[in-house]
Amino acid sequence: MQKLNLFLRVFLLGLAIFMSILVRPVFAVRPFVTDDARVVGEHQGQVETSVRYSKDTFSNLNLAAFGPTERSEVTVGFVDGFPLEKESNRSFSVTGPLMQFKYLFWEAKPNRYPGMAMAAGASPPWGKGDFRPEQWNGFVYVAMTESMFDRERVLIHANLGISTSSEVTVGTWGLGTQIRMIGGLHAIMEVFCNDPYAGKSGGAYQAGFRHIVSDNIQIDFTGGSGLFGKDQINSFVGMGLRIVTNKMW
Repeated sequence: MQKLNLFLRVFLLGLAIFMSILVRPVFAVRPFVTDDARVVGEHQGQVETSVRYSKDTFSNLNLAAFGPTERSEVTVGFVDGFPLEKESNRSFSVTGPLMQFKYLFWEAKPNRYPGMAMAAGASPPWGKGDFRPEQWNGFVYVAMTESMFDRERVLIHANLGISTSSEVTVGTWGLGTQIRMIGGLHAIMEVFCNDPYAGKSGGAYQAGFRHIVSDNIQIDFTGGSGLFGKDQINSFVGMGLRIVTNKMW
């Protein structure tokens, strides 16, 4: 019986690690595009994985973040998946690494002033298949978060920045909210223009639900579509998972 219990513990631990690294089901937090004015925390780690499906693409974004200090965060990631358009060969595609540095100027104070952070990042023209970009892409944006009522019942996020490549520079912005409904279940919704992680993509919206399982685990389910612009994205559905570690040392 002791050997069986030990086997079950090892199996469950291995399954948890496997799911945190390889799960393929998952910006605040992806798949939310509008980022929040927060960082992961000093000497804490964070893994995010999100998937998005539309009629022309199935993509999987993976991000790993670490907090060197109380106010800073370093993130690296990559995107993989499959183009689904008839004109493509629908073969496996991957690009990366995406690299980002984020600094928190001050945290949001509930029912007082909003928090503010700034992030800057870039991705090289590396990869395989249709996802591989033709040139370097960079971005920088300011993120603000307003916390309203008790226990972060309503959070409002706003982003403003630019995304640039060798061909074009576009403005990026986003406005989103998270509203606590019951327990850990939240409603989330946003409108955004030109996702800085994806380059030029026009204006779009998405809405859905976020379940905060604990301080360390969060799951998102969303759907959305393009709203305006020449490069509108097609209607899509997405799922996301975030896992945050405790302080490592």
